[in-house]
Amino acid sequence: MARIFVFLMVFAFSFQLLPQTAAEEEANTGKTTDEAAAEPAAAPEAAAKPEEEPAEEPAEEPAEAKSETEETAGDPENPAENSGESATVEEFQEGQEFVAEDEKNDAPLVKIQQGKPVKYFELYGYFNVADTFSYNMKLSGNNPYMASRNTVNNVSTDETTGERVTSPTNEHVLNWAWLKLHLEPVINIAETMEIHTKLSIFGNTAMGADNYEIDRKENGLMRDAQLATSASIVFEGLWGVFDTPIGQLKVGRMPFHWGLGILYSDGNKFNTLSSGNYLDRIQLTIPIMGFKIIPAFDLASTGLLDKYHDYFIDASQKDDGFNVSLMFTMQEDDPAVLENKLLNEKTVVEVGAMVMFSWKGDTTGEWVKSEEDGGDVQPTGDKFVDPDKIYAYTGQSAKLWKLDAWLNLHYKNFSFKTELAFLTGSIGKIRLDDGKDASVNAQMVGWAADLEYRIIPKKFHMGFLTGIASPDDADYIQGDSWNTPGNSVNNSSTNSDRTVENFRFNKDYNFNSALWNQFLGRFTGGYYASLTATYFFLDDLKGYVGTTYTMALKENNSLGGKGLPNALEPFIGIDYANKSGMRLGTRYQIGIPFSGLDTDEHETTLFHYLNVYLGMVF
Repeated sequence: MARIFVFLMVFAFSFQLLPQTAAEEEANTGKTTDEAAAEPAAAPEAAAKPEEEPAEEPAEEPAEAKSETEETAGDPENPAENSGESATVEEFQEGQEFVAEDEKNDAPLVKIQQGKPVKYFELYGYFNVADTFSYNMKLSGNNPYMASRNTVNNVSTDETTGERVTSPTNEHVLNWAWLKLHLEPVINIAETMEIHTKLSIFGNTAMGADNYEIDRKENGLMRDAQLATSASIVFEGLWGVFDTPIGQLKVGRMPFHWGLGILYSDGNKFNTLSSGNYLDRIQLTIPIMGFKIIPAFDLASTGLLDKYHDYFIDASQKDDGFNVSLMFTMQEDDPAVLENKLLNEKTVVEVGAMVMFSWKGDTTGEWVKSEEDGGDVQPTGDKFVDPDKIYAYTGQSAKLWKLDAWLNLHYKNFSFKTELAFLTGSIGKIRLDDGKDASVNAQMVGWAADLEYRIIPKKFHMGFLTGIASPDDADYIQGDSWNTPGNSVNNSSTNSDRTVENFRFNKDYNFNSALWNQFLGRFTGGYYASLTATYFFLDDLKGYVGTTYTMALKENNSLGGKGLPNALEPFIGIDYANKSGMRLGTRYQIGIPFSGLDTDEHETTLFHYLNVYLGMVF
């Protein structure tokens, strides 16, 4: 039914995009059918870039690809130079169109519409090279995500007991460099159609190394350079944009950011390795009197794939997962316009609300039983069929509701942003000790707030970040918060606790904590507070200092189950960002651990984090 619904939705909108008949075109444009057919497709109407000076405050993040409603122009003062022709705009009447063509292949280079050049191709993104230094990233052996904490110098045998003895390396310093080119190309097909994509070059590669996948090309003996054995160019998103009579239609794999980003974040930030959240989605944005109503449908997961000839197909419908959502927003889409309003101390209110329902069928859930490993059952994920393994399915019947609302309030020199997320429903099933299946439920809530007071605008600002993630009755959930819901499921011999209650913040939500944003991952089952003071030495140069405090809400939720407070993390940094796009800076943070990071085996000592970066935004 879901796929039929998707087909009907796309089919219905295709009628809205059908071109006019030849008679209608001739009547509306005053041109013959042949003349209209001979003309190239119309490009989007362009608006010249504003002549006023850009905002003086250096940008914190790279500008995202222009939104579908924004229009960008080339050089309006010299259209002949843009097109390679000697003709000028003045030779054409208002409303007419001029197309400069390449003499060799007649390919349109630049269009002139209503006296303004229009770009067929736009490119946005950033280049970044950085070095990261960490001390005690292993948290004295208590970091559950650091596989290198188990590296040893040597393994020997005790002569008395005969037991194998290992000597840990105890490497406190971990240092690595990386570089990344993030690109956001936009192809303007016509006034009503655009193609967007996002990709990263070397986005997952550490300098001095190949990518993380195993070298299967057998070139390790002969190579004398960094030969990539896995994708060094990663395409993250690809989607089309269509303007219809009732709204804007998007189809494809697209980034999704909502509110502050505690639930969904696109991760589109300078100086980060993350790619953010992307959804395979069909989305319609309907503007109504300054508001937007946005229904959407997602293919969340296709499950097991099958190799068919030289491409892949969906091997089963039993393992598919879907989302359907309805969003409501009222916000200023243009960051430059919003910045101008804030500089003039105008009151701006932005709001958003979302209801999302996620589900998998009663027979959903792929599991693989390998013949070689004695019949152990393990989940497969979105992989392709291995002919050497036998696949069996178990029912899941997962039905999850996600409710989220956010508010942005800007009043004079004060800004307040907040987001509240609530999740409830079932997320699957587990096998009980008695061999029966039982549902696993979810009941969790997360809240975050971002406050800023511009004491002296463009000179001295104070910021405060705070948030809370619901706890759980289970033990050590803060030590198991990256890939799984924690030990709240299957945490006892009787499997009595089958409700996941600890909300997990999005991995790309940054609240000035090296402990969580860099070492542990998703913040969960706790509270945080971060205070920052920022001073602008110049329009392009600012320095900041602050501190962050984190704690668990229940003692047994902490990393070692021995206390509530996690750490106090003072930090200091400096950033330079000029109008031409150059970016450079450094940030240092020290962590003072508390009892919440200690385990029975180790007491965590001081940890350090240092980042230095250089790049450009375009």
